[in-house]
Amino acid sequence: MRLIFIPLFALWLGSCADENRPVATIAGEAIAGETIRAIVAKLPVGLRNKEGGDAARQQYLQSIIDRRLLLTEAAAHGMDTLRAVTRKVRETVDGRVIVLYRSRFLAPEAAVPEGEVRRVFEEEGYDRERKLNAILVRTRAEIDEVVALLATGRPFAEVAREYSLDERSAEKGGELGFIGREAAPGLHVPAAIFNSLPEGEISAPLAAGHSWHVVLFTADRPTPYERYRPMLEDRLFGERMAAVEAEHYETLREAADVALDPAGLSSILDAARRTDTAALETSEQTLYGGKDPISIAAAWRALNRLNAQRALQDSLRALAALERLVLNPTLMRRAALEAGLYDEASVQQLERRARENTLLDAMRKRFAAIEPLPDAEVWTFYDSHPDLFYHEASTQVEELLIADLQDALDIEARIAAGTPFAAFADRSVRKSAIESKARFHFHPRDEKLYPQLVPAILAAKEGELTGPVRVQGGYSLFRVEGQNPGGVESYEKVQQQARALLRRERENQAFENLVKDLRQRYADRITIDEDQLRQALPDSLVRPAP
Repeated sequence: MRLIFIPLFALWLGSCADENRPVATIAGEAIAGETIRAIVAKLPVGLRNKEGGDAARQQYLQSIIDRRLLLTEAAAHGMDTLRAVTRKVRETVDGRVIVLYRSRFLAPEAAVPEGEVRRVFEEEGYDRERKLNAILVRTRAEIDEVVALLATGRPFAEVAREYSLDERSAEKGGELGFIGREAAPGLHVPAAIFNSLPEGEISAPLAAGHSWHVVLFTADRPTPYERYRPMLEDRLFGERMAAVEAEHYETLREAADVALDPAGLSSILDAARRTDTAALETSEQTLYGGKDPISIAAAWRALNRLNAQRALQDSLRALAALERLVLNPTLMRRAALEAGLYDEASVQQLERRARENTLLDAMRKRFAAIEPLPDAEVWTFYDSHPDLFYHEASTQVEELLIADLQDALDIEARIAAGTPFAAFADRSVRKSAIESKARFHFHPRDEKLYPQLVPAILAAKEGELTGPVRVQGGYSLFRVEGQNPGGVESYEKVQQQARALLRRERENQAFENLVKDLRQRYADRITIDEDQLRQALPDSLVRPAP
């Protein structure tokens, strides 16, 4: 690429360079120093140029130039006016505006007072843990026999040792340890029983999956408010927000004089049931009438975008889906428009960014498209890139990291009695436990991160509950679910992955060729002010990445 550099009179004048002068121009369009400086300043360390200095400056600038060349070429082909492009941009902006509208106008009404959170914390029983004792048997007849024995005055612990199916708790007279309100349902203890059963009183027979049990609470201890405050706050906010939104939508419907058109509804339902929906994509028939009617085509696009077409197979579901996915968002977008949110600088900036990104995607799809890949080429790619299809040996485990030893022992007893690991995920110190439902993969190399845990996992028998094991951060309870030996996956197993990787490689190469061609074609229309570039990107900003 032939670039035209504009040197200054002398290096010592660099500090006096005009900050308003662009670092480069492309076909008359300027790239300001503040633009490139802002982009580079936000780059994560992993994406920084490893060389630093002028090499880094040239790379950063070249990436911006390439982007501008692609956008210029897209405009030259009229791609910025394509319906698919404008629609995608609009959808992106609309989504952001709805979030902004909800946060600005509705969320304050749904704010939850601290006193309300504390009230629910106490009234729903989250403020205490209760020591649970239970006698578990197989049938209703057996539990009735147990109840009769207890009614004669026989000690609960004695009956538990004799009758309970849970051997570990039976040895301790039925004791399962302290449980919180959130864990009670997982142990087949209804919330009402947890909250209201007096200490020392035996419950009526309770179904426990395919078995039966009676329970007894023998002690209570307080639970820290902060343990449940975020969860309760989120729950209450969601409930209040739903009510606020429902009321707000009703107000918007009345203001817009919205009315469902029965003929339009019949048309869209009939087409959906016949699976003959091509005509819906362009139908201007009214679905919702009012001051600003909503067409069938607009509704169908919204349903397609959200993969909710199947909701139209049932009339009742269809009405609810159309209201939730089509009408309500439309009303909120119009309200946001009236509130001036689309004119705000942040939204307009988002629109510009969305338009550019959409155009770049369109350019890639049009000019970097490749022909279908023959199977032989996919096999050759797989065979020559074994490193891409190699997986390390790993161990799949269910695991909880509990801060307190007594808590770990209590949880261990309840897991041994049949409660899933996932029921205690919120008690785990590992932040990802809730999202993963307490299931993890550990690799031998992870021993550097978990020097006590990984050796214990590797030494454990598959299917055996292990722990509590003292590890960094607390006490670990785990059960090995299976071993995944390392090695290269078979072609049959990763064929689709290999095809996708090869396609991506070919598309990337085609896209690179497109960029190279644009650089050559626009070479005489690109100018770079090298000294202005150095001022915009000082050494402190382009130092080599670590």
